[in-house]
Amino acid sequence: MPTRDFIESVRERARSDSDFGKSLLREAMSCMVKGEPRIGRLLLRDYADAVIGFDELSQKTGKQRDDLEHMLSRDGDPSAGDLFGIVAAVAKHEGIELEVLVVPRVQAEQRLAA
Repeated sequence: MPTRDFIESVRERARSDSDFGKSLLREAMSCMVKGEPRIGRLLLRDYADAVIGFDELSQKTGKQRDDLEHMLSRDGDPSAGDLFGIVAAVAKHEGIELEVLVVPRVQAEQRLAA
């Protein structure tokens, strides 16, 4: 389990380095679509906390701050609608469009190995 110092270091880097923040977001989304939603939620939580802040995310999603923090927690279990609402708000904040790339498994493994 990561230490508080490590988590804070990740958040600080995401605050100060937009490319790192986007990489954190990319990894969160990748974890979710690859069947690791818990890890994806925690990464998305770190990203949201560091880059947007939960107060602004609350305004963008229309959800209470406490509810958002719980949804993205270790024990959170957000509905698909709530989760994708968060993702849409984050993408809009970043000024990016998220896409899912569908490739044969062999090709994906080759891309990872390179």
